[in-house]
Amino acid sequence: MTNPYGGDYPPYQPGSNPYDGAYPGTSRAPYDGLSIAALVCSLTCCAAPVGIGLGVAGILRTRQGARSGRWAAVTGLVVGIVVTVAAVAFLAFAVVMGSRTVWERDAEVGQCIDIDFLDDPIKASCAEPHAGEVIWVGRFDSALADRFDDVSRAEFCAGLPGLEATYRSAIESGDYFVRVESDSLDESEPKRGDDFFCHLERRDGKKLVGRIGDDLGTEGA
Repeated sequence: MTNPYGGDYPPYQPGSNPYDGAYPGTSRAPYDGLSIAALVCSLTCCAAPVGIGLGVAGILRTRQGARSGRWAAVTGLVVGIVVTVAAVAFLAFAVVMGSRTVWERDAEVGQCIDIDFLDDPIKASCAEPHAGEVIWVGRFDSALADRFDDVSRAEFCAGLPGLEATYRSAIESGDYFVRVESDSLDESEPKRGDDFFCHLERRDGKKLVGRIGDDLGTEGA
């Protein structure tokens, strides 16, 4: 086709028209949905591993500008790794602590215990310095639950049926602090059927070595 003003029209160059493929001022590359999904999933504990996989996929899909959203893919990958590692570490910590905790149903009379940073009783060796000793294990009935509210912890545990004379003497001596651990939702108001145990700790804060009543049981380092 001849240009009436002289010369030929220049050949058409794809992309020379500013309106080809997109409106002016908009990105030509579509946004990558996987990259956004990676970012969203990485922010949740359970879905963080999924966010890692989606983040890798998003990085591959957005390379060389094929799609927008690379920042979301990279962020989702990094955050997903951090959250996953933290979740695994917390789970491992919970398993270890759970295995060491002295639970009300599993406690045994004469069992030696320590107290962890959460103020919970944990298993300890009687041959090593330890915080206390379990003296009675049982379950609240209606009478015990009512009595628990009316007397001190020392009186409550000293009056439990079947308590060994050695432990009763230890309570009456005043040298030991008496604690009660229960699986009640509110430990100050136990209900019938709740498991519990009593244990003693030295009032002077010293550690026990051996068992209460033994030659080694009344002095601690």
